[in-house]
Amino acid sequence: MSKQKQKLIGTAVIVVIALVLKFFGFIGDHSIPKRDGSIASPEAGAFSDRFTPVKTSGAGLELLSQSRLITGRNSDGDSFHVKHEKGENQFRLYFVDTPESEFKTYGGGEDNGKRLDQQADYFGVTRDQVTKVGKEGKAFTLGLLKKKPFKVLTKWEDVVRPGREYCFVIVEWEGREVYLHELLVAHGLARVHTRGADLPDGKRWKAQRSYLEKWEKEVKAQGIGAWGM
Repeated sequence: MSKQKQKLIGTAVIVVIALVLKFFGFIGDHSIPKRDGSIASPEAGAFSDRFTPVKTSGAGLELLSQSRLITGRNSDGDSFHVKHEKGENQFRLYFVDTPESEFKTYGGGEDNGKRLDQQADYFGVTRDQVTKVGKEGKAFTLGLLKKKPFKVLTKWEDVVRPGREYCFVIVEWEGREVYLHELLVAHGLARVHTRGADLPDGKRWKAQRSYLEKWEKEVKAQGIGAWGM
């Protein structure tokens, strides 16, 4: 066999191996899955064309344009205590649920173990791993909200009881405004779960949920966040 033929065969083998690795997600456009227990994040600019254009009026939502995080009080990746121009409220994001950041026990002997197990099963990880994702989600959200005032859109719908309401949160990301619930899905730090609502641009809540679920499948395929542990 000539040297030139051997070289061509060798090149063809390398190309085939690269295509196989890409097919199974080890070579991608946005992120390489990590199997060592660490949490992979999407590269800068990933999914930039997927974020829903932000509007601040419509769908019966009220805008709180000067919201600030009150730290240390009932805050995690999807819920936070906020001071705004009309007072203070505990808010919870529409559409997404970030994992619990630790095992907790409550009065009466109850605990959050069942919820942790449900979250772990959703992502296909252990309870210890899902609490790690919960810590990451909490740090990610609170890190964004601590930086500067942010915007809240709410219909003042109660989460179980008055004083804790559902909302959309608008934050700055890579030079543009985006919805926080979409950002958490893009980073694999939340499951598409819990109550939804129509968006200000007219997109109905069912369409948004389907959109998020499709997006989540792409994030899962790329091994981002909890999906790559």
